[in-house]
Amino acid sequence: MAKTVRIHEFGGTDKLKIEDVEVGEPGPGEVRLRHEAAAVHFAETLVREGIYFLKPELPSALGLEGAGVVEAVGAGVTDFAPGDRAAYRFNLGAHAKARLIPADQLHHLPDNVDAKTAVAATVRGMTAQYLIRQIYQPEPGETVLIHAAAGGMGTLLTQWAKHLGATVIGTVGSPGKVDFVRENGCDHAIDYRAENFAARVMEITEGKGVPVCYDGVGAQVYDGTVECLSPCGFYVNYGHSSGFLPPIDAMVLNQKSLRFTKASLKDYMRDPAVAKAMLAEVFELLAAGVLDPRISAEYALEDIAEAHRAISSRDTTGSIVMMM
Repeated sequence: MAKTVRIHEFGGTDKLKIEDVEVGEPGPGEVRLRHEAAAVHFAETLVREGIYFLKPELPSALGLEGAGVVEAVGAGVTDFAPGDRAAYRFNLGAHAKARLIPADQLHHLPDNVDAKTAVAATVRGMTAQYLIRQIYQPEPGETVLIHAAAGGMGTLLTQWAKHLGATVIGTVGSPGKVDFVRENGCDHAIDYRAENFAARVMEITEGKGVPVCYDGVGAQVYDGTVECLSPCGFYVNYGHSSGFLPPIDAMVLNQKSLRFTKASLKDYMRDPAVAKAMLAEVFELLAAGVLDPRISAEYALEDIAEAHRAISSRDTTGSIVMMM
């Protein structure tokens, strides 16, 4: 039996249940993994509410990303053995002390990456990789705008953009986060709830605007982002922590020949070879000290409701994780 976070119906944090679930022995092609750590993502609150693109059959375990130690392997598994350290992404069931999982969903962890760093940086790091290396890679000296720069994603995006030589304007949702993003590499920090961020961006760029914005906030910043993009600028949205974006009016984009994409990691890692290369680059930059997920809080499995409330409040900085 393993303590597992499950929901039997969609809704608020009161729907989170901690239950003893029989794990059993791994079947053909499966591994039994004892978790050491799991990520806590904003997306998991959307899964709980039933409004994420991934809508599981109920009852369902929660948690999209986990890391730990292989306890047993099923018939036909040759890539993993008991005692191996392994991790995975986008497979519901991470918020549990142990679970069964197909071996082909796992990847080995390098010796220099511990479990909590892996779950804090793998999905976020791969997301940063496709955003900043595949969709729009800033040139040295270019100025980029990163919304929610203090969050887990914004933290890594800022670090990667600075590594590429960009000047970074980061927005935050409270004055307490300004110092954090500056320490993390932002050249300019804007509290978008306290001032007009679009006007400030235009001031910083001397009226030119920015060639790209990486946006995980959504509805609350849409109009201002369109306003402060330069002609032919690229609006890259990958999340909507403040609410879903409005319908996109092509004629509004046409005013400055703007480009827009609503991007998702699942599509950029659909080719296993590409996903492997993305992951390798993330691990390489972690080892080099370029990327640091800046883990700000660790929760026990029993505190899952508190963790959900914390990440939904948008008051956290860096990444938060669950330790088993």
